Amino acid sequence: MCGIAGIFNYGDGEPVTMEILMAMTESIVHRGPDADGFHIDGALGLGMRRLRIIDLETGDQPISNEDGSVWTVFNGEIYNYRELRSRLEAKGHVFRTRSDTEVIVHQYEEDGPACVERFRGMFAIAVWDAGSRELVLMRDRFGIKPLFVAHRPGKMAFGSEIKELLALDWVDRRWRPEALRAFLRLDYVPAPLSAYEGVRKMLPGTTEVWRERGDGRIGMVTRRRYWRPTVAPVAQAVGYAQAVETVRGLLEESIRLRLRTDVPLGVFLSGGIDSTTVVALMRSLGVDDLKTFSIGFAEKRFDEISYADQIARRFSTDHHRLVLSASDVDALPSFLDRFDEPFADSSAIPTYFVSRLARERVTVALSGDGGDEVFGGYDHYRHLHYYRWLDRLPHSLRAATSGVGARVIGETRRGGGFVRKLGAQPEQRLLSILYPGLPEVAADALGAGLRGLLAGAEDGGWLQAFVTDHSVAGALQVDQSTYLVDDILTKTDRSSMAVSLEARVPLLDHRLAEYVNGLPASYKITRSRGKVLLRDIVGHHVPAGFFERPKTGFSIPLRSWLTGPWESAATSLFAEAPEGMFDERGVSRLMDLLRHSDRDLSRPVWGLLSLARWSSRERASLPW
Repeated sequence: MCGIAGIFNYGDGEPVTMEILMAMTESIVHRGPDADGFHIDGALGLGMRRLRIIDLETGDQPISNEDGSVWTVFNGEIYNYRELRSRLEAKGHVFRTRSDTEVIVHQYEEDGPACVERFRGMFAIAVWDAGSRELVLMRDRFGIKPLFVAHRPGKMAFGSEIKELLALDWVDRRWRPEALRAFLRLDYVPAPLSAYEGVRKMLPGTTEVWRERGDGRIGMVTRRRYWRPTVAPVAQAVGYAQAVETVRGLLEESIRLRLRTDVPLGVFLSGGIDSTTVVALMRSLGVDDLKTFSIGFAEKRFDEISYADQIARRFSTDHHRLVLSASDVDALPSFLDRFDEPFADSSAIPTYFVSRLARERVTVALSGDGGDEVFGGYDHYRHLHYYRWLDRLPHSLRAATSGVGARVIGETRRGGGFVRKLGAQPEQRLLSILYPGLPEVAADALGAGLRGLLAGAEDGGWLQAFVTDHSVAGALQVDQSTYLVDDILTKTDRSSMAVSLEARVPLLDHRLAEYVNGLPASYKITRSRGKVLLRDIVGHHVPAGFFERPKTGFSIPLRSWLTGPWESAATSLFAEAPEGMFDERGVSRLMDLLRHSDRDLSRPVWGLLSLARWSSRERASLPW
């Protein structure tokens, strides 16, 4: 696991220097505290920071092929590297290391940029082909590992985190209004946008080829989307019992591949279906020294640590737990800074702390991320059924009912959100359920400067990613392409890498996902339950009814913390924001409603706090 960086200038322009590469990589030492490495070829420079996981002695990067004509740096893991290496050696390729990194350069020699389709893993890869003077970027299918790109005439750069690119004085740091508008709706900035005009997120499952051109510029000559989640039915009808056995086999294979490591390994254990499945199958695969890590909360309504304890006892794991309180998060500003742009999923807090707990004993941890989006765990999949009945009514009638209901039921009262969603168009039903937008009381907290900036921005192409038929299959595909990538996987990557821990996600093996996506929705979701397949795979390992409890996710007691121990810090964050970001009276009213309303407004408040902190750091680029 590493962090990578690179610069590609036009060949007749300024050469890349070690000084600037080091400035980029030193900003991400947390991603790779064990080693650094660099390769400079005139106007091309590659840099990396390494967290040693596989081949501890000889696997440092950058790594080249036999004659030094192909170089690579990469962040992530190629889990099937042993199988690929055997085939490459049979073709005459000579290896100098035991690392998965070296497989990349030799596979590239065989297949060019299409080599990425042979890799099973999580990765952001940069390959420099010195012969053709081409730089090839590759991102894994689900976007588990991040990759950011900056470009201007004559030069481009890339990195694992935005902060690396901001170390370059030519990168445009102006705020991107479209991205901020999207953030206020989604709680994250969706790819390919970033909060900065000069930085974009490379899409998952994509390759890009950059080359020197004759006009004094660096040009992207090819961009190819080699994979994306699809929900096409399997070629032949499969009975449910057969599907269960096939999924079990694919899960075991996925976990077996992700056990490949030369350092200690453990598991995040919540006691839910996903993490319990990972633990149960690891035991069935013969893992003896099984370390598990859990986070709980003093507030009982949010605490599920007792369920994790039961699973740990059932499988006799070496279990480690931490009960988290607001006082443990002693620096809200620095915590929010880890994402380099506004990001408002508060479950990043327990994800960070469970990562820190695990890092005390292991370097790699398996996670249950992806189970909800692949196997159908969210409540909104079932809610779509109810809305489909309502959508039989004419849209004009639903819109009128929504309007009247909104006047009768205030938005801060229970039910206020539901009536406001009734008027949504069917193709935007999922968006209206998941991201209804800022409540009016939160929008009133926005200042005149920010309002003016957002008013001039269009919603843009990001909305199109959420437009779907309101079927379960369509919702699964949307979630795998949007929320999973830009929220869940972003949260896990930044939170785990902040403490130099590698998090692996066996439920997001692409072969497993392709098979499950092709199964009927009824195999995954019923009107009363989600994750039907996983329940039947792991259910016999747990007491009857163990999973029959309300889903809480990884939520924290955010409302009580924001109106209690964190109230002073929250007030300071709003006060420190640049003038024009927030309206003082609007913020005061919002915080008062947070304390007393019967509707929980902690989510929009947390989003505005994230925006407040980011704007304070970026006040030099204030657009008004």
